Amino acid sequence: MFTARYYTTIITVAIGASAQFYSYGIVNPTQPILTDWINSTYKERNGVPMSISQFNVFWSFVVSSVSIGAIVGSLLTRWTAEHFGRRNGLLANGIVNVLGALLVTLTKVLHSPEMLIFGRVLLGTSMGLSSGLVPMYLMEITPLEYRGVAGTVHMVAVSFSDWFSLLIGLPEVMGNENLWPYAFGLPGLQALILCIILPFCPESPKYLLVANRNEQKAFTSVKQLVHEQHVQRFYDDVVSEASTSEEGSGSYGDLLMHSNLRIPMLISILMMISQQFTGCTVVFAYSTDMFMNAKLPVDIARYSTLAIGIVYFIFACAAPILIERVGRRSLSLFQLFSCDLALILLTIFTALQNYTTVKWASYGSIGALLFYMCVYGVGSPIPWMITGELFNTKHRAAAVTVAVFTAWTFAFIISTAYLPFQELVGVSWSYLPFIVFITISTFFVFLLLPETKRKPVDEILEEIKYRCQLFTHCYCLPKFNRLQTDEEKKPLTESVLPSNGYRSI
Repeated sequence: MFTARYYTTIITVAIGASAQFYSYGIVNPTQPILTDWINSTYKERNGVPMSISQFNVFWSFVVSSVSIGAIVGSLLTRWTAEHFGRRNGLLANGIVNVLGALLVTLTKVLHSPEMLIFGRVLLGTSMGLSSGLVPMYLMEITPLEYRGVAGTVHMVAVSFSDWFSLLIGLPEVMGNENLWPYAFGLPGLQALILCIILPFCPESPKYLLVANRNEQKAFTSVKQLVHEQHVQRFYDDVVSEASTSEEGSGSYGDLLMHSNLRIPMLISILMMISQQFTGCTVVFAYSTDMFMNAKLPVDIARYSTLAIGIVYFIFACAAPILIERVGRRSLSLFQLFSCDLALILLTIFTALQNYTTVKWASYGSIGALLFYMCVYGVGSPIPWMITGELFNTKHRAAAVTVAVFTAWTFAFIISTAYLPFQELVGVSWSYLPFIVFITISTFFVFLLLPETKRKPVDEILEEIKYRCQLFTHCYCLPKFNRLQTDEEKKPLTESVLPSNGYRSI
């Protein structure tokens, strides 16, 4: 069905944009080398090394500087997507990435730990833009029946970049005293490849038709993406979606003022917050510390971190299949429940390690982390793709911007606050806030999130309205079936709705 240019586009974007999440994971295996370098540089300047508290704060900013940049990048998503377009926005993003990679590569030569933070802020800006632009672009260049698979490509590439960063960060590869700056600068090479190839890839036909009102360019873009026998059907779908979108670009005010946009926006925000409170940010950033807390030697802890990265990637590769077979809603609920269970087990085993003499508890902690990565991986793409399925083309860029901003803001807060919080309450109890928030999030996701698999936006919005009405009247949620007749719905409708239709929530 798809052309070679379509597959080239997918691979280029995955390697050059999605895989930039490498920058988030590279600090994990290189932590011992970096801590020594930061302390020695600080001592050369000031004559004394950092205190433990000072270092924890500085290291938190080294880790979370990527999240700071990602917050900035997420806020630029809507403007970039609407002014440059989806494809050209990714090109501009690639240039930012190359600049950030250059700075982190030079940080050791210039004896500047602060430059490492600044360069990682730029790399994070690229990540923030990528996390909004990539799912939006890939889903808009893909027909409806394959959109779920396309939406998961981003997170599969993210999971690959995560374990790849753990591999590159090993001392035997590039995570040593001489090569670590080049390990940190590697994303610049990926971004350079994107900047070379992407100009030859098509722009989103939906963007061309809805934003530019250019039917000829939109049709040409469709012809570049699918084989001739599928061109007309794909183009008709694009035109159909364009017909439901008003002219102009959607504003943030629209998302707040209109209930048919406000509720989907709240669901998108809920999905992003729930994913951050699975503890993924902490596990990705501090898993080496977690294994060392499990009494593993430093070298074994590094390899264990690599192992869980590989496990995450393997199970993330199953996500495209599961998302289409199981559905977004069921898979998301399974992920949240299972992550909650994994963190409960991790809390129990860590407490046994710290407060008893049970020797096998360390193996339980390792097993809990492995189980966590398995179940997190299968559902990880859903929050990043769900926003694109809840909004039409006009409001999609604004909605994605808000959702991605929410995700990276919470990622920054959690990654920055975790070490000080752990120091305050101890390792064993540092996972409790995640357990509480996941439990609450699972409840609301169960109530509000509809199944979006292979459904057009108008049908999804109809079910969201239906669920919200039942929720506000404390009804249990039956399985929604859009094909019900008006007569079949009438008894429930009359008992729930006021005479003028759906209530504005």
